[in-house]
Amino acid sequence: MHNPIIFSDLDGTLLDHDNYSFEAALPALKKLKQHKIPVIATTSKTIQEVINLYEALNISGPFIVENGAAVYIPKATFKEQPKETIEQQHFWVKHFSQPREKYIAIVNKLKARFEHDFTHFAQMSSDDIANATGLSIPGATLANQRQFGEPVLWLSNNLQKQHFISAAKSLGANVLEGGRFIHICDDCDKGKALNWLAGEYQHQLKLDDMTAIALGDSGNDIAMLEAADIAVQIKSPSHDYPSIDTTKVPRIYQTQGFGPTGWQEAIEHLIDFSNLNSNFANITP
Repeated sequence: MHNPIIFSDLDGTLLDHDNYSFEAALPALKKLKQHKIPVIATTSKTIQEVINLYEALNISGPFIVENGAAVYIPKATFKEQPKETIEQQHFWVKHFSQPREKYIAIVNKLKARFEHDFTHFAQMSSDDIANATGLSIPGATLANQRQFGEPVLWLSNNLQKQHFISAAKSLGANVLEGGRFIHICDDCDKGKALNWLAGEYQHQLKLDDMTAIALGDSGNDIAMLEAADIAVQIKSPSHDYPSIDTTKVPRIYQTQGFGPTGWQEAIEHLIDFSNLNSNFANITP
């Protein structure tokens, strides 16, 4: 395999759906780090949530937040600042989205029609978010420090949800369904962010080829999975594998294990660490 690069969803994929543990995936993460293979968190989470997770995992490198709304690249990653990025502390940042306030306004316009059908982060307390997600109170507070889209917690039936999604789209929003929330957001997704960042790696390292491996479990991962060379669908305890366009992906692997157990399974199955061709060691920290 030539120059593998890992793009991974977090909740329900690298992290257990219920308790957010990554313990089962640590052996694979250790091998990837030893071989300098980038692991790019590609998530609905916020910047500070990912920074804290990277510290816990003892990994570094770029990451994609809020369903592809922005890419954060530590300045030590590349020799040159990528085009169309801005400097933000020790990151170069590529934005794909307008600010969160636009999408809160769209959600607010839908309240009269869908009264009692939903709640959303902007009107939820940290206690509310913790109860809905299983996060700690500090973790829930970080989850609400969003810069871009607005997560909606659906409380009604599926038919009404489809009406809500159609109405949100008619007001100019993009809608992505994750494992727990409906995300009202800009016309961005994890796939567009993956393509941009993968292209930047190829440009900066002058690579002829690269193998993008994407791992995800939910509907908001579909664009990322379809943009990859290898799509890994992580088995979920709460829903079926999301449907992806098989004509867009050269190779698909569906795990038997859930969450981080499936993550470990996929990396072991796909990557032969004894026969790697990788140039990432030349530039990544």
